[in-house]
Amino acid sequence: MIERAWNHHLGPRTLRRGVVFCAAVLLAGCGAQAAVISPTASPSPSPSPTASPSPTPDPTPTKSLGPTFQPIDVWATPTPKSGKAVPTAQDNIAQPRRPAPVQDPDFLALKASGRIALVDGERVVLPADVDPMLMPGTEQPVPDARVLDISYSRWIIEPTGGGRDELGRAYSDENYWNLCEVGATTVALSYWQTLTGVPDVRGMKGYFIDPYTSEGVRWPSPGPVLPKVNGKVVGTYFSGEDHVNGYLAYARGYILYLATQVQPPGWQSTGMAVFALNGKPLYRTIGAPRPNVTTVLNWEASGHDEDNWESFWYTGVMRFSPNFARDLNAAVTLDVGRDGVPVVAVLDAHDLPNWQEGTKTRHLFHGIAIVGYDNASNPPTYSYVETCGRQCNSRPGNYNGKLQVAPQSVIVSALQDTLGSGFVW
Repeated sequence: MIERAWNHHLGPRTLRRGVVFCAAVLLAGCGAQAAVISPTASPSPSPSPTASPSPTPDPTPTKSLGPTFQPIDVWATPTPKSGKAVPTAQDNIAQPRRPAPVQDPDFLALKASGRIALVDGERVVLPADVDPMLMPGTEQPVPDARVLDISYSRWIIEPTGGGRDELGRAYSDENYWNLCEVGATTVALSYWQTLTGVPDVRGMKGYFIDPYTSEGVRWPSPGPVLPKVNGKVVGTYFSGEDHVNGYLAYARGYILYLATQVQPPGWQSTGMAVFALNGKPLYRTIGAPRPNVTTVLNWEASGHDEDNWESFWYTGVMRFSPNFARDLNAAVTLDVGRDGVPVVAVLDAHDLPNWQEGTKTRHLFHGIAIVGYDNASNPPTYSYVETCGRQCNSRPGNYNGKLQVAPQSVIVSALQDTLGSGFVW
């Protein structure tokens, strides 16, 4: 499905499915969003009492009425081959079987400028003269503090590395201890399901087998020991809710679907977690690098829209962005405060308050979902949800269902520490 919309500066423009373009002058095609997204620039001033009575006003304003939002750095150094800037959603881990798709430069420019917004479950493109730091359709600024509803997401907890599945069958799989980025992705997508109806985070269920065959490598030895039926490995069974470990846990079926089965277009291997490198199996998996997080978030949040999934919503910002702390704050304020969806951070657990154990604190590749912020507190803070439960991380600051709060400077340090990577927004 192709939608046609009109921008009064650019003329008629073809937009891919799911995007509504709202401009200052709207013609048929923008639908109901025209009432929601409207320019909020100040009106032209009235003529001065001493001004000339000429009926032709000066078309050149003396002062710009547009926003002064500093774009978020989603661009890397231009490549000599193409002569164009490329997205920063790349990593130094070679993944020929899970290539990162090229995102539309127009999408990246709009995203960097804060002009892609989510209103009533619809993605919209804000007019160029609208301040992205205002709540859409209003003159009210995005709030200085907001925490998303975590009544569901706080109980999204990864399956443990051993024990019994929902059918009571014994298994041992240490890969399950390294699914934190997958868990953070699941948390983010649970908000998309609430706002748009997709994906089916809450309803996913099934049998799950580590995708070594899909990776084109042998089964590792030692490796996972999974349930069998009539001598054939069928995998662990999990659904959208269980009490297997003596506590409530949501979305384990979806976590394992993302870890082992999801396959966006262009991927040869299934699962967003990496189970093999250089033709050799990994046990444990290294988890899901940031480019995989970006790719899967877009594929799943788009509802598997094959026409426009690569540039649906998310892109990445790498840790060496020159204005990294500011970029993170702007991204969180927009995504959480204005649009109601989390930011996923791929960082080093060494700096996080719930991973501290004195001199024994380790550097660990980790992922969290940032679901809140307070820019007015002293110091300013971010709030985040951990899917690495108490059995994964038994340190004193971590327990199931807890909303973690840390100074914004600490989260920035974790993102820029040894094993940090960047954030996806």
